[in-house]
Amino acid sequence: MRDFLDKNEKKIIFTGFVFLSAVYLSLVWNNNVWMDEAFTASLVHTDFRGVIARSMADTLPPLYNIILKLATDAFGYTIPVMKITSVIPMILTLFVGATVVRKRFGIRTALLFMLFITFMPLFMYYGVEIRMYSLGFFFATASGVYAYEIVCEPSAKNWTVFTLLSTLAGYSHHFAFVTVAFAYFYLLLYFIFLKRDKLKNWFWCLFATFLLYLPCLIVTLKQFSRVSGYFSMPDIDAAMFFQYCVYPYIIGIRPASLLCGLLMLSSLAVFVNNVIRKKNYRPAEIFAICSFSVYYGVLLFGTVVCAVMEANIFVDRYLFFAAGLLWLFAAIMLTESDNMFYAAVTTSLIIGICSYSVEYKTEYGNSADEEIAFLRDNIREGDVYYSIGGHEEMQNCIPFYTYVDKQTAELTFVYPLEEAVKESDRRGSTLWITVLDGFEPDDEQIELLKDNGLSMIKMADFEFDRYKCEMYRVDR
Repeated sequence: MRDFLDKNEKKIIFTGFVFLSAVYLSLVWNNNVWMDEAFTASLVHTDFRGVIARSMADTLPPLYNIILKLATDAFGYTIPVMKITSVIPMILTLFVGATVVRKRFGIRTALLFMLFITFMPLFMYYGVEIRMYSLGFFFATASGVYAYEIVCEPSAKNWTVFTLLSTLAGYSHHFAFVTVAFAYFYLLLYFIFLKRDKLKNWFWCLFATFLLYLPCLIVTLKQFSRVSGYFSMPDIDAAMFFQYCVYPYIIGIRPASLLCGLLMLSSLAVFVNNVIRKKNYRPAEIFAICSFSVYYGVLLFGTVVCAVMEANIFVDRYLFFAAGLLWLFAAIMLTESDNMFYAAVTTSLIIGICSYSVEYKTEYGNSADEEIAFLRDNIREGDVYYSIGGHEEMQNCIPFYTYVDKQTAELTFVYPLEEAVKESDRRGSTLWITVLDGFEPDDEQIELLKDNGLSMIKMADFEFDRYKCEMYRVDR
């Protein structure tokens, strides 16, 4: 089998690249979105100047929003176009695996890495989501890979690529930049202890990165100075910290999650065994364990930052940017023997079936077609909208579905209910109210409607993505 892999290396890697890219693309042909996706998609529903202004008012870097705006302008403001925009960085990461990783570590490591960053937990979910996570993931992962390229071949090209990738990670997400910071730190240690005569190159790289990132840094400082109490992430206690430690191994199907954990434990066992045997450490093994440590380094950094700040700005999804390097460690370790490699491939395919079934259900389980059709047939120009329960979720999702359908008049969310009633009266338009599953109008809201001679008439039941709600029309 080893000879077969070697003789057909390019064909096998190309086939794997096409197949795994198709796996990602198969998940985009739906119209399900949740709150964060609807927020991002709505943010680019304006002109280019408006996108920049809205991005500056947010707390995250603007690069993904700009790319999403360009994509929707070029190919249409549709949900599949937006999801494909998120999938492209995952495909680019697969390409890095098929090229740079294969060249440096061999076809077996490249194949495992590509399988892992498709089939392991988190990747399909965040790789399809209309958010900046896949973009930051690509830049952070590729930056880590090129940090090792610098170790092996410190050419001007590799330094330049590493610098650009690292900077763009910062323009994608703050914690993608934190992930990249660990690559800089490990490179610094390498040059201090092994290549001190080349240390100046590292400082030039750091200086170039600082200059390139400076505009984003200025914007970030302004964003955080304007936003107070924006974050509402849960505090990190011991139980939460443990959850974050095992976060990259949890799928939602317990046996598959156990297999994920077993794969990583097997990788660690191989590394520990090599340490115990005191064999000469290959640079690849040192790079591998550094890659493994990045995930938990980011976790510790986020935990410490939250401990010293008044607001918790760290949540589990921010660890996704380091997950690619985590599984690159496993891909390097699990190729030490043929049996280990074949077992890892088989296990990853089993996990892939489970993770794909979970993600397919998430993307296609509840179609929003009926909701979009209802809005198209019933919403008129100037209509006003209010939600009872899940203000942020429904505030983003329901109006977004009127944006994405070209035949539907746009629905304006107004809060609180008293202002929504006044605005609908001022416009002479209809007021619509959704009631999220598990909620109901309180006495004060019912009294307010009665005092204005209004009543709620149920028109439809909505169920899309992870949400269930009832849609009411407010009549006199």
